[in-house]
Amino acid sequence: MSTFAPAPVATPPSGWRAVESPFHAGELAAQERAGVRERMDVDARHGIRDYMPEQHRRFFAEQPFMVLGGVDETGQPWATLRVGAPGFISTPDEHTLRLAGRSLAGDPLASTWHVGSVLGGLGIQPAARRRNRVNGVITAIDDQAITIAVSQSFGNCAKYIQSRTPVGFSVEEGSDLPIVSNRLHDADRALLGRADTFFVASANTSSEAGMGRGADVSHRGGKPGFIRIDDDNTLTTPDFSGNLFFNTIGNLMHDPRAGLLVVDFDSGDLLYLAVDAEIIWEGPEVESFDGAERLIRWHVREVRRTQRALPMRWSGVQYAPQLAKTGSWKAPETKQVVANTWRKLKVSKVSDEAPGVRSFYFQAADGSTLPAYEPGQFLPIRLHVPGLAAPLIRTYTLSNAHDGRHYRITVKREGAASTWLHENAKAGMEIEARAPGGAFVLERTSGRAVVLLSAGIGITPMIAMLNSLLADTSGRAQPEHIHFIHGARRSEEHPFAEELKAAEQAHSHLSVHLRESQADVVDAAKSSAGRVDIAYLKSVLPFGDYDFYLCGPGAFMQDMYSGLRSLNVADDRIRFEAFGPASVKRTQSAVQAVTVAQPVAPRDPERSSKVVFMRTHRDAQWSPEDGSLLDFAEANGVPVASNCRSGVCGTCATRVLSGDVTYPVPCEGDIPAGHALICSAIPARMGSGEESAVVLDL
Repeated sequence: MSTFAPAPVATPPSGWRAVESPFHAGELAAQERAGVRERMDVDARHGIRDYMPEQHRRFFAEQPFMVLGGVDETGQPWATLRVGAPGFISTPDEHTLRLAGRSLAGDPLASTWHVGSVLGGLGIQPAARRRNRVNGVITAIDDQAITIAVSQSFGNCAKYIQSRTPVGFSVEEGSDLPIVSNRLHDADRALLGRADTFFVASANTSSEAGMGRGADVSHRGGKPGFIRIDDDNTLTTPDFSGNLFFNTIGNLMHDPRAGLLVVDFDSGDLLYLAVDAEIIWEGPEVESFDGAERLIRWHVREVRRTQRALPMRWSGVQYAPQLAKTGSWKAPETKQVVANTWRKLKVSKVSDEAPGVRSFYFQAADGSTLPAYEPGQFLPIRLHVPGLAAPLIRTYTLSNAHDGRHYRITVKREGAASTWLHENAKAGMEIEARAPGGAFVLERTSGRAVVLLSAGIGITPMIAMLNSLLADTSGRAQPEHIHFIHGARRSEEHPFAEELKAAEQAHSHLSVHLRESQADVVDAAKSSAGRVDIAYLKSVLPFGDYDFYLCGPGAFMQDMYSGLRSLNVADDRIRFEAFGPASVKRTQSAVQAVTVAQPVAPRDPERSSKVVFMRTHRDAQWSPEDGSLLDFAEANGVPVASNCRSGVCGTCATRVLSGDVTYPVPCEGDIPAGHALICSAIPARMGSGEESAVVLDL
């Protein structure tokens, strides 16, 4: 008999509840330029809240200092510190933060706080590499304590935080009078040269910023020397991958003024810099620092140094493990192409495949070998279009087998980027691209017959999969038969029709079926009339065991998926890729796929996995529609610490006591041995046996 109590039904946690975006126009523009705007519209609404969750409130109360960001009477942002005994930060309720403690000597914001001031706060615990952010507006100041109405609260990942522990307090008080200059002096340069941490404050106080209005302060970390001193008034720093919210850079795109704070953890000196920021998005200089996604050049206008201002003293430092993957300002002798690096590709050929459908062939502009990819993956490209403030970033599925020399994408003319390619891309011109990516790939181990099923421009991943299978000489398992089924409206709208028919003649284990839904006249030797639907599949597919791959418009995808499930095709035998807003709703049972009006049946044990939460003495049956293990834990009332919810920060790392997990989308964060990042993980197996169960230390 199970010793675990049944899991209670719980309301899913709330994220950003407002219809209006939590980001202002500058942040959205930065996300657009980085190609993550649509993703952040989903992820940020999970991670950003208009209240402080309980774990953040407890965290703030434990800290002996807090980093603050605000603006002075001229609108200049500054980053500062406020210190006190643990407990000086309190949260009377989830919407209110109260800061007691005291300002430090030389604090440029000490006399500028007033009711109505915007404030950004960063609670950071270097020893544990934890940090949480809070932004809001001051509603009261009494007895030197500041009360803030919280407008945004969210966690930050642990990346690049150096571990050091406060070991005592200095009895020596610092001077109230900072040393002020309009340039860096030798002592400033020495501190910057050995610094591994700084804080940056920025702001957008415009009334047009909507719910993104406010001040912000964030952390930056790197190897000593990562702050490059160009001259007495110029610094340059790498900008590494983060939570992709682009709060700081978004503010700087609106107002380039910023405030930097560098702490001397040995002496307690604080170095404040008023700067103007210049964002370097691309170019050889960015590529010279391994791990940098862009650079920020800081033009120094004012320097303030207060000696011995921070009373805390600190242990030795343990550098963040992520720094091992970052470089230095010396360009490496050999450069490796990585997924987050934009590189130049040259158009080598353009060919028309069908009306409004054109293929573009690319090769490396420098003549080097192109990174390999799996059939089904996509190529991110960046187009600099005259007249647009930011480049267009799109992803297009690669439509051919990888040969190391060329990439091919096949593009239907619809939308701004696709139209620009059709009208402007010619042999010899250059575009920019990142390394291919994507989770929709061909499974090469089963040996079962394969059905490549598509409609419209959804043919692109299918032709890549087919050509890869036909060209494979590696000795890997091959499908016993390949069925290529594609639907178009008319015969002239079938891309690659001649290529497909030639391949069918050359390979006895390939069957090609082209279907036309609106044809006036059909050449029976090449195609047939009607839609690609389940009835048609039943007419052309022999009785057998198949792996299905689907791609096409939304309605087509859902009809195919639901129809296959109604025929008892196992869910894990159906893999799909959708274009545009197309989305396929998976079902937990074949019956539910076609009987949606009936009550939801008990979960099929063969299509689910038992998840045990050991500490809380609960267990429940997980199915694919439950999402990640983090979502599943929260839905079952199991408390879990989390921040980014996107596989970056590592906060949700949970020990896996038994069982196996997998990641539908690879995680960027480091996964400790024996643990899982449950915000991105799901059970690796399904079935009624114990081998499918996952036991978590929760």
